Amino acid sequence: MGDEITVWKVLFTVGKGIGKTIELIGQGASVTVNAASNSVSSVRNAMPVTEIASVFNTTDKVVEFINRETPQDNRRILAQSAVSLKTAQTAGAWIPWFDPPLYDGFDRRHLEVIIDGVPVLYIWQRGDFVYWSNRLDSEGKPAKAYKIGGVNHVGGARVLVIRNDPETGYSAFLSHTLPTGE
Repeated sequence: MGDEITVWKVLFTVGKGIGKTIELIGQGASVTVNAASNSVSSVRNAMPVTEIASVFNTTDKVVEFINRETPQDNRRILAQSAVSLKTAQTAGAWIPWFDPPLYDGFDRRHLEVIIDGVPVLYIWQRGDFVYWSNRLDSEGKPAKAYKIGGVNHVGGARVLVIRNDPETGYSAFLSHTLPTGE
């Protein structure tokens, strides 16, 4: 009877095989979900950060620098002066990402430069560049986007320079920061 094949042995063996297959499929699905989740996290963490280490106000007006994503970065900059955005926790203010549909919600994903209580510049990152606009549309999004002047490719520390041209109005550009020797 030891070498006999019975219906029960066949059913038992097939059942074990089906159970093992289901277990392996479950493990494979779990590994696939974790791999997909980890790769999304890696992409998010690999996105370059553009950081404003300081703001230089070349105008004759007081400037309010507002970070809608990180309010602790907000600063008031007197006319013809500069201010560092470095804190104990950061080396500067990160420029927020606004790149729909991945990052939507422009109302909290940009920097603002305000003069005399009026926003004159909106600044954000999208794709490979830093952009600016001087007005919003009826939906509260940039009416038109321009690549910011200077070093406009994303990634790295920058100085934000705010200026006023009597003919063209307020504008800004980014330059590299100088090494401090720290």
